Amino acid sequence: MQTNQSICEESVNIIIRNCDGYNVYYLRPTPANSAYCFGSGPVHCPASMSSETEYYPGCSSNFPTPSVSVEVEALLTEGEIIQIPNLDPKPSLIPIFKCEFDDQSNGTYFYDVYWLICGNVIKKNTNLLFKDITNAIVLKETDWHGKYKMNMEVKCAIRMRNSRGSTPGPYLYTSIFSAGLYPDRYYYTVTEGESINITFTSTVPVGCISSHPDLRSHCDLNFYISRPNYGESTCVNNVIKRDIVFKSKSCGIRLGNLYWMEKRTLQVYGYNDGMYNINNRYAYIRLSTSPAYISTPNNIWRDVQISQIRVDVVDKDSVLKNRLCQSYNDPHFRTFDGTYYDYMGIGEFVMYKNDLGPYRVHALFTSCVSGWLGTSCICGIAIQSKESLFVLRTCGTVSDREKYLLQQPIVSLTSCDKSDMAIENTNNNYKIILPIATEIQFSIARRFISVISIKPSVKDINTAKGLCGVPSTSKDPSDDFTHREKGPINNYKSFADSWKISNTSDEQLFVEEPEFLKKINVENNSIVTVSNNKTNPSLATFCSCEQQAGSTESLDDINSINCNLTDSREECLDSSSSSGLYVQYESCSQPLRRRRSVQFPHKISKRSLGNDDDVVDFQPLTYSEEVNETDTEPPATFRNGWTSDRAYNICFNSINNALQNDMYKAYVDVPVDKFIEACVKDIEVAGDTTFLTDTINTMVTSIMTELVKTESLYTQKSSDGSQTLLEYFASALCLNNCSDNGICKSGVCICDNGHLGEDCSYTTSSPPTDISLPFNGECKLSTRLCEAMNVFGDFLTTSVWCKRKHFQILENGLLYTQSEELVLAEYRNPFMITLNLPASRKKRSVDNKVLSEGYDISFSYDGQNFGKKTSIIIYDDLKYSCNTTAKTCILLIVEESAKQVETKRVRIVG
Repeated sequence: MQTNQSICEESVNIIIRNCDGYNVYYLRPTPANSAYCFGSGPVHCPASMSSETEYYPGCSSNFPTPSVSVEVEALLTEGEIIQIPNLDPKPSLIPIFKCEFDDQSNGTYFYDVYWLICGNVIKKNTNLLFKDITNAIVLKETDWHGKYKMNMEVKCAIRMRNSRGSTPGPYLYTSIFSAGLYPDRYYYTVTEGESINITFTSTVPVGCISSHPDLRSHCDLNFYISRPNYGESTCVNNVIKRDIVFKSKSCGIRLGNLYWMEKRTLQVYGYNDGMYNINNRYAYIRLSTSPAYISTPNNIWRDVQISQIRVDVVDKDSVLKNRLCQSYNDPHFRTFDGTYYDYMGIGEFVMYKNDLGPYRVHALFTSCVSGWLGTSCICGIAIQSKESLFVLRTCGTVSDREKYLLQQPIVSLTSCDKSDMAIENTNNNYKIILPIATEIQFSIARRFISVISIKPSVKDINTAKGLCGVPSTSKDPSDDFTHREKGPINNYKSFADSWKISNTSDEQLFVEEPEFLKKINVENNSIVTVSNNKTNPSLATFCSCEQQAGSTESLDDINSINCNLTDSREECLDSSSSSGLYVQYESCSQPLRRRRSVQFPHKISKRSLGNDDDVVDFQPLTYSEEVNETDTEPPATFRNGWTSDRAYNICFNSINNALQNDMYKAYVDVPVDKFIEACVKDIEVAGDTTFLTDTINTMVTSIMTELVKTESLYTQKSSDGSQTLLEYFASALCLNNCSDNGICKSGVCICDNGHLGEDCSYTTSSPPTDISLPFNGECKLSTRLCEAMNVFGDFLTTSVWCKRKHFQILENGLLYTQSEELVLAEYRNPFMITLNLPASRKKRSVDNKVLSEGYDISFSYDGQNFGKKTSIIIYDDLKYSCNTTAKTCILLIVEESAKQVETKRVRIVG
């Protein structure tokens, strides 16, 4: 008791009674009366005292003085014997926790042992001698399963007594034992195209169904990696929207019974989405086990709960904003870092080269017009991506003074892995995306390639070379003219000359079989390359791991779906861009037969191995004799009534009328003055405005390339709220404003009924032009099934109608067997369609008077107005010789055997 002045007048002993959660404090009777107090909590024993509860009442100092260290350890112990055929029975191995400490009493102390998980007591044993303590100091999965899950915090504690039932000493706790699989930390940051390593450490062993040494090395536990997707996977700018991918062959981390303590590293890449992001993106990584694949000895790991790991992704694409390499006719060049130059070289040149793949873009230049000395136009593009090659070529001979264009442009793809490149084709425009996110776009006009545009990716920075220069992080043009051997120089002509591929070089890509393809050939020049990643796992080096493992799914099942990427980016592939509808595929899924020349001069038959009827005429590229002579500069004078001022006015007005620069200048840096300057030079060289459309198309390509990469434009709305800003800007970027015969949507004309073409300037009443057939329409059954025929021409739309009429060639005449029928052809590319042929010829052998059969065919866009008729003849070339023009066949002379007949004739073999 104390006074108001805090002077203690009297001290008394207080008796405390605990009553189920509250305490009653009894004060000794005072001279006046007795007093009681009530409290909400117990009173702890003093530091030198203890009790059963560590609280009053019962506090005593009669207990052992502790001086022992206590630790938790995770280890393996022998479990039940699981019978395994052909192996001696051995106990299984199961993980347990053990409370380790030393007895300092020579066996006289009694011990209390407590186990705690997440601060809660889940097992306790009291008053045990040290010799009886074996089970008490072990914590098994059965002691806590159903209540807690790994990862969890485990502790044990002991108390010592001098004798059974005597006052125990204070609790001696271990430090917290984090039991499970743990990453170094739970928050990381990675930049697009770059990687981080997340290291995992296991603190608990992996069990095994047997302690037999032959089995322990095969006892593994898989932790499934998944990247929770809180929304549907979408495609933006033809790229699957993601945030991270894993450089691994598996969506899992594997711990073994013998090496569970070894650290595991997960390499995480920032996904290059090809967009100029508004903010950093982020993703979560989750690890789990699949209950169906947890063996009984590993029940401790069942339903493990590992906290999610967050990874923030920092945008890097934005450093390449407004960075675009372009070459457009009459060739003007713009490097990645913005240097402009004109170069009139003739032949094959390396525009872009990155050894990571390797990846290459070669351009082929020839004379623009016969008689125009010193002019140069693009007539071919070849794109190599790893072991695949895409080629489009419109010229047959390269010359510096004559124009030799092919009647049928060559479009081919030799592809062993569809992930090597993604190909889009709209009208005369192509877009090809490499696995490293580099984009190549080109357009065709007047049977030339009017423009080639290459948008670099972050993996091209300081790595790519060629006529496009070297893209740098800071847009540094000092190394743009990087000579192939001498490094950066100042002379643009010497720089460009160094990237020319001679017509004897093994780097040529426009030859029938480039050297790099030969190098992957084995015996008999057959290509032995797998057709998918399942049979060649070395190609699948990245995993998306989007799908979380189900309760019954194996890791192999997950990997087959999620681990099929060959780089840290994936395009949205659809049937039109991957099945060969637009390009001619040559499969590498089995040995490719040796190609042989045919009887047509300077032509070779090329055929898809998967389809004997997928045949094209391949005319090898040739070079004129004067192509390597001294370069001739174009005449530097205006003609045909043109002057510098008139040319400038035409270019200025045409370009500014076609493109409303004020609309998008906040998002795209368009060097209008440079394009006007190039336009004036073209008029000076050509004497007309032939290349003006090419210049405008080049500008449109550069604008759209930047707009579709600006993420904010996909969400910001136009002033009236009816469309996104991207849709609004793109609606003003169609060629010739769709000739007022359609609407512009996303930069592409949607033509009105009755109109077609890239700018809707053609009518459907005009049929396709320049129709031709391989081998003049002859289909020989010794080399082909003749179930389909490729047809060449200029096709302005994907819908092409064919009118066909079947006939039979008899010994004494020609017989039409049915009325005309109308069928839809299969569109392959702007220069080729495929026509299926009915198999009525199977009945031909019953009538010996029928020598062969065929079809009269013609083509139309509207199904009513058809072009000129041409004919197909199908015949057995071991017995007959036929003529498609005359529609006649003659019987061959058979001397001794079919083999002798064959040796007397030239057979066409693909």
